[in-house]
Amino acid sequence: MTVIKNSAGTLLFDGPVQFDRFEKDGRISLAFRQVFQSYDKTLSDEEVNGIMDKVIAALEGKGWEVRK
Repeated sequence: MTVIKNSAGTLLFDGPVQFDRFEKDGRISLAFRQVFQSYDKTLSDEEVNGIMDKVIAALEGKGWEVRK
């Protein structure tokens, strides 16, 4: 969760909140919910996708597999 918080930036309004955990064959899969919000404007898909690209890069930088 710390990696997500640190890489998501100031528009991360709520979360990350883990809502699922699945274990199989010695592997653990986690799912998180995040809410992005701006008080100044409506966020575009492009803006949020850019943030998510940074989050994904940070997670993959730790050696974790991210399903997109």
